[in-house]
Amino acid sequence: MTSYRGNPSVGAKVMSSDGQELGTVKQIAGTCFKVAARHHDEYWLGADTVAKISGAGVQLNLTRDALGHPSYEGLPHHGYHRHN
Repeated sequence: MTSYRGNPSVGAKVMSSDGQELGTVKQIAGTCFKVAARHHDEYWLGADTVAKISGAGVQLNLTRDALGHPSYEGLPHHGYHRHN
C-alpha cells in the first residue's frame, strides 16, 4: 500500500499517473474517497491508489486506462471499488 500523510480534501483535483484530470474528490470515508468524475459515474478509490497529495490535488499511481476495473480481490476498500 502506498503511504502518504494526510487525507485528500473535498474538492481537490484527482489526476491519473499519466496526467489526465479525472475529476474531484467529492466525499471521504475512512481511507477511501469518492471521485466526482466528468462524463462518468462517481466511483470510490482506496488509499492504495494515491501516489501523492499536494496543493495541486491528488496524484494517483494508476493510469486513466487502468481505472474502471473494480478490484474486489484481497482486502476491502483497496483500488477502484464499490463502497457499501
